[in-house]
Amino acid sequence: MKVALLGGTGNLGKGLALRLAILEHEIIVGSRKEEKAKSKAEEYRKIAGNVRITGMKNEDAAESCEIAILTIPWEHAIETAKDLKHVLRDKIVVSPLVPVSKGEKGFTYNSDKSAAEMVAEVLESDRVVSAFHTVPAARFANLNERFDWDVPVCGDDEMSKKVVIDLISEIEGLRPLDAGPLSNSRLVESLTPLILNIMRFNSMGELGIKFL
Repeated sequence: MKVALLGGTGNLGKGLALRLAILEHEIIVGSRKEEKAKSKAEEYRKIAGNVRITGMKNEDAAESCEIAILTIPWEHAIETAKDLKHVLRDKIVVSPLVPVSKGEKGFTYNSDKSAAEMVAEVLESDRVVSAFHTVPAARFANLNERFDWDVPVCGDDEMSKKVVIDLISEIEGLRPLDAGPLSNSRLVESLTPLILNIMRFNSMGELGIKFL
């Protein structure tokens, strides 16, 4: 499968690029700057070995893919979705975005509507699926890391959600769980600031989640 990681130069993008490329998916690392995308793609290839990882500008990556994952900082994600609407509206788009802010009392979820729903509205698409919010990005980007994490997945289009669930299930150590329609994404997204607060107030490292 051809997967574009839009803004895929951070830890989540790196982890997805490495782990999906090793599974023989074709990965396109996207960035606002083509030079940066190509540089990161080269870096990832050196780590993962003989795999298919290329770098392109976000627009070219979005146009070339079957699935696009928005591994973009929340602050820029909605504007990027608007800019790429013409190439993304008919494709499966995965949102791991979380509207979170940090204050004196810790991290808070700062939106009345989920980021995934905002993306769906901008794209005028029912093929937006939310996932990966609770995956600890730095640990995920380390191929030596072994883990056992659950990944709640929300979406309104059942076929699109199934494609994403099947993709996640290929990654060893991740168990995708159907969390219902896209409107439930706010519940899942709000787990991220909760996890960050637990990490902060208990002096713990990066945490994932597991439903038992």
